[in-house]
Amino acid sequence: MSDKSNFLVDYTTLQQLLGGLGDGFVMTDINGRIVFMNKMAMDLFEYEFLPDTDVNVNDIIRLENIETKEKIISPIICAMRTKRSQGLSKNIGFIRSDGAVYLSATCSPMINPEGTVTGCTAIFRNVTRMRMLERKVESDHYYMRLVFEAAKIGICTLNVRGEITEINEPALETLQEEYSNVLGKQFGDAIHCINSLSFGCGKSDRCKFCVIRNNIDAAILDDSFTVDFVVAVQTKFSEEPIWLQMFLMQIWNGNKKQIVLTLLNISKRKQREHELQEARYHAEVASNTKTQFLANMSHEIRTPINGMSGMIDLTLRTKLTDEQRENLNAAKQCSDDLLRIINDILDYSKLENGKMILENIDIDFHELLNRVCSLHGQMAENKGLYFNQPQIDDLPHFVRGDPLRIRQILHNLLSNAVKFTMDGGISLGVSIFKSSTQEYLEFYVEDTGIGMSMDEQAKLFKPFSQIDGSTTRRFGGTGLGLMIVKELVASMGGEISVSSRQGKGSRFTFIIPLVLAQKADVELKNRAVFMNPYKITRDNNNGVTVTPDDYPDEDISDLLKYCEGKLNDQEGNL
Repeated sequence: MSDKSNFLVDYTTLQQLLGGLGDGFVMTDINGRIVFMNKMAMDLFEYEFLPDTDVNVNDIIRLENIETKEKIISPIICAMRTKRSQGLSKNIGFIRSDGAVYLSATCSPMINPEGTVTGCTAIFRNVTRMRMLERKVESDHYYMRLVFEAAKIGICTLNVRGEITEINEPALETLQEEYSNVLGKQFGDAIHCINSLSFGCGKSDRCKFCVIRNNIDAAILDDSFTVDFVVAVQTKFSEEPIWLQMFLMQIWNGNKKQIVLTLLNISKRKQREHELQEARYHAEVASNTKTQFLANMSHEIRTPINGMSGMIDLTLRTKLTDEQRENLNAAKQCSDDLLRIINDILDYSKLENGKMILENIDIDFHELLNRVCSLHGQMAENKGLYFNQPQIDDLPHFVRGDPLRIRQILHNLLSNAVKFTMDGGISLGVSIFKSSTQEYLEFYVEDTGIGMSMDEQAKLFKPFSQIDGSTTRRFGGTGLGLMIVKELVASMGGEISVSSRQGKGSRFTFIIPLVLAQKADVELKNRAVFMNPYKITRDNNNGVTVTPDDYPDEDISDLLKYCEGKLNDQEGNL
């Protein structure tokens, strides 16, 4: 006890000096017996020390490696044995009632003038909170590293000098390099860009045109700069350019800025796109060839049909038996139906091939509507249906547009209305519709026919589309008419819509821009869109009547004029 008594004299002084220290302070004698503990040390080790207590430091401070549970020799004993200050490694601490406590320590031997160790002083600090934060940072760093490596796209970070500081495996695969060979290099040098081989990335004359180099430089200068882009790079390892889809952003680690560059090799996708583009080009060439062939054949077929129709008309002017006349009338109807189909196919091929040209002339709108209503009113009357005409007095007399195509649109809609209506009638309406910036002519064709369900309406305005097979067998047609109508309306800058209920009829509405005119121009060609351009009849007295009407193509006009002339020569009363 004599050694310890030497310290008891100064205990009060030590308590005054070290009692309020923020760290735990412990003093021992040469045998490791505690001679002093301040308040912080007693709280830390949960031990109430009294000056006359005889206790060894190993009984109070039982240190271990908290991660491995391995007991360690007290640094106080080690300091006295080695006569050198000792500390604690990273995971050293002890288990307290409230859990593990991590410590840091500085243990210094007390050596008298003769060089003899007389004891040891130790300062212990509770670093549990700091260690927990370190472990969280380590865990987060480990987690982020796993994410960094597990990412399927290449990621690399650059410092403010543009040098690569970190890179993951997908990026190394894209760059075709090893990890150690790219760290600290400029991006162009890392990928062995052919523009950087001689002078280095950013130093060649060609580098000023490099999208990657320019964006990295912009990010270095501008802390808020971000960009995504696609670029092709040529490296010394690849014969073909490598296509990279890249995204550049910036992150901050304290006051240190890092540039994050993500890169995805899309060379295979670009190759597929090129192959698809080539395939599309060849398909378009084949389609155009097919369409051109179809258009040419339509013209070639239509000419003999027109001649056949005219010759049938001439033959009908001769003396025939009832059976012959009936057969010729049937043949005439078949030729008219065939010509209508050919006309639809020709218009479809023109629209598909972009060869449909619209006229833009001043037309007599009232006269156009009267012609349309006269023809289709007669068609409806012959079927026992009523036909309501539009009130044209409130409409402009002269407008600008393509009269042939306007008549064609109305003809298709009205013909369908008559075709699919068995009882009731058809109404044609025209009005002026004003939007905020434009005036439009609004047309509607309404019937009391068979109508359509919502599913059936979805099939409209598509090429070769019929509601079902029975419709084709019952009513005929190619299924091209409404598609042609939609394309013509769109070509005029308008829109078309339909509303219908099954068994309740249908209503087609379309609008086209209204451009007023002062007078009507003369149509350059005697073109029309309706069948049976010259209705030739013979009365009981063998008198002949020729009624001019509209026809779907210009090249029939001369033929029928020729037929009319022949009839004039033969009958003398036309």
